[in-house]
Amino acid sequence: MKTAVAVLLVLYSELVFGQENGNPAQEQHPVKKSVAAYFITTPISIDAVLDEEAYIKAEAATDFVQLQPFNGRPAWRQSEVKILYDQNAIYVGAVLYDSSDSIFNFLSERDQIGISDYFGIYLDPYNQGQLAYGFFITPAGVQIDIKAIKTSFDYEDYSWDAVWQSKTRITDDGWIVELKIPYSALRFPENGGGTWGMNIYRNIRRHASNNTWNFIDREVSGFIHQFGQLTGIQNIKPPVRLSLSPYAAAYTEFRTGKSFPDYTYKGGMDLKYGISEAFTLDMMLVPDFGQIQSDDKQLNLSPYELYYSEKRQFFTEGTELFERAGIFYSRRIGSSPRFAGRAKDALGDNEIIDYNPTETQLLNVTKISGRTSGGWGLGMLNAISLPSHAKLKDTLTGEKREILIQPLSNYNVAVLDKSLKNNSYLSLINTNMIMANDPFRANVTATDFQFRNKKKTYAVSGKGGFSTRTNGVHENGYFAELSVEKNSGKLLYGIEGGFISDKFNPNDLGYLQRNNELTTEAYMNYDKIEPFWIFRETHAYVSWEHKGSYKPAAVAGNTIGLDTYTLFINNYQLEFDFYLYGNTHDYYEPRVKGRYYTEPWYFRIAVQLGSDFRKALYGRVLYEWSKQPDTDQRFRLGRATMTLRVGRHLNFNYEAFLQNEISDRGFVSMTESTDSIYFTRRNVNTFQNVLGVSYALNNKAGLSLRARHYWSGSENHQFYQLKEDGSLVTDADYNENHDANYNAFNIDLVFRWIFSPGSELSLAWKNSILSNGDRVVNDYFKNLNTTWNSDQINSFSVRVLYYIDYNSLRRKK
Repeated sequence: MKTAVAVLLVLYSELVFGQENGNPAQEQHPVKKSVAAYFITTPISIDAVLDEEAYIKAEAATDFVQLQPFNGRPAWRQSEVKILYDQNAIYVGAVLYDSSDSIFNFLSERDQIGISDYFGIYLDPYNQGQLAYGFFITPAGVQIDIKAIKTSFDYEDYSWDAVWQSKTRITDDGWIVELKIPYSALRFPENGGGTWGMNIYRNIRRHASNNTWNFIDREVSGFIHQFGQLTGIQNIKPPVRLSLSPYAAAYTEFRTGKSFPDYTYKGGMDLKYGISEAFTLDMMLVPDFGQIQSDDKQLNLSPYELYYSEKRQFFTEGTELFERAGIFYSRRIGSSPRFAGRAKDALGDNEIIDYNPTETQLLNVTKISGRTSGGWGLGMLNAISLPSHAKLKDTLTGEKREILIQPLSNYNVAVLDKSLKNNSYLSLINTNMIMANDPFRANVTATDFQFRNKKKTYAVSGKGGFSTRTNGVHENGYFAELSVEKNSGKLLYGIEGGFISDKFNPNDLGYLQRNNELTTEAYMNYDKIEPFWIFRETHAYVSWEHKGSYKPAAVAGNTIGLDTYTLFINNYQLEFDFYLYGNTHDYYEPRVKGRYYTEPWYFRIAVQLGSDFRKALYGRVLYEWSKQPDTDQRFRLGRATMTLRVGRHLNFNYEAFLQNEISDRGFVSMTESTDSIYFTRRNVNTFQNVLGVSYALNNKAGLSLRARHYWSGSENHQFYQLKEDGSLVTDADYNENHDANYNAFNIDLVFRWIFSPGSELSLAWKNSILSNGDRVVNDYFKNLNTTWNSDQINSFSVRVLYYIDYNSLRRKK
């Protein structure tokens, strides 16, 4: 609480005394730095020994400055970086001065920095501030590749993978990095374009200091447009960008109750082809996603579909254009069959469902994406899934028959994007789904834009779209959002508003929890990033949100909130949140259009404390508490996470999560005519344990384990009927059992070996157990024992993927 008060006092003084003069460091770094790349004709070895003559002649990028903690001041240690290029690749040689015994040098999995020091370079070949390719490496040689993407804000996508070479070496004076980035990993203008956007990063972990070559003002929203310049790359011929990645996989699956395991053999191929210097074709033939991490299943008592993040690399890599307007959710492709309920409806006498697939099998997925030197971005994605059938079995005769639960289906996404001056953009996107020999159709078209002023201190952003859907009934819907915000300086603020019509539905290829909604939000954010007293940096965010129903037009509720974050000099962190929710008309909990539940006002408080992330043992603790005074409904949540590093190779991660809802009010059922809607007063307890262990053999091979047990019990104590005015009236006659006792257990154990650049061998064991009962057992260990004795699925698999690059084959020939 003291921290929150201190932050508010600083905010008050900033407003009263007008200390909005910008970051002094910004005035010291008004011009973008520039460095020239040096052309070479003789190949060099990637060995982290920078003794080639070209490195002596090349211009050096030096004078790094701090991004954190003292934004703009000289870096703690000197760095010297030189850039070379030939007709095949970009070469980076870096000398990073330091004491060799002070370097944080730990092994981790690929794409995982952990707590190591790191060096990295971002390249923006079109120099438009919209998209940059990042190549990062730790002292142990662990590669991390990232895409930096401009939307309404800049974010980094770690799912992108490229094939490049690297070598590191620790010396008495620090450590040395050498990178070779082939042109096949980049998209760039014809002949090279001459001037690229570039920035170079170095993190010195013991100082908790991030440093950059070109100054990045943390008080300005976005970092891609704050890159420096790499000049001199010209007269190069883009290579033929063609690579193939054939794979072969074998699965053995054991199910409880089955005498013999199921064997599955798969083979397919990923293809990448550079249609031009700007556009790339990506294609998957007979995709295989059997080794991706299991979803975290949980008990869902809400009116909303659970959201699961995308883990399939093809759908996470290079899809930044498809995320415009927020109408595309890639998990829809290859998800559970659309008409799975037809199997139950088709059951005859003495029949049971013998098999009902949980996902559709994809035949192929094709993606074309890229951006031109004129600032035009184009993306097209198309996927085809095979027909899905459920199998019904007659228990008397043993006869089986099939029911079609999703026909051959086509999914399509297309997007057109234009980069504008001042780091602005305008986009148009369309999603479409059709099925063979079925009248079902779904189509959504939307736009997404942001316009910023010349100094990039203000922005106007917006989205809008139209959906049309045919599934027996034709429905059209629409939505729109608009915001105006100040996004530069210590004090940021903005206001935004929007509406979603009652028939807008993007959920055939998108994800939307609620439609039929009006929203207005205003916020103010204060950031003090310069260290002072015991604080390293502080942040405060104050917001007000108003929600309403679109049709009929009605007020739904108001929320005010305060979020604070403080990072101390000793790298401990403290977060404090307070939210006050006014009386709310909840139009979603009743599950009937036009009906609402009046939820009394309540407040929520959350406190989170984290220790120094640089230590071998690091942890975070969260406690959250809320209460509805009028109903004595209470909510408590506790979460504790711990990370333990043992030596250079071994890491443990543990999370314990406990949630307790007392006297929660919620929907349980309704009559078929929807005249009577039944609510309950219930206690809901949830407990989750997650253990993660990773062991890195070296920077190319490692073993990872993730085990999760989740239990949630919902016990009903009193039933009500929902009245037309949104209040509840006790119904003593209603006595159906809606209790739930849900257990989910998963193990994912994977060994991965990158035996050649872009090629890997992986072995995996996956265990899955689900148990769902109607009697609550408020004993965690009994639940764990019951889970272990329930039906389970064990899958063992081996997968080999081999990367073949056309240019490498041609040079060898």
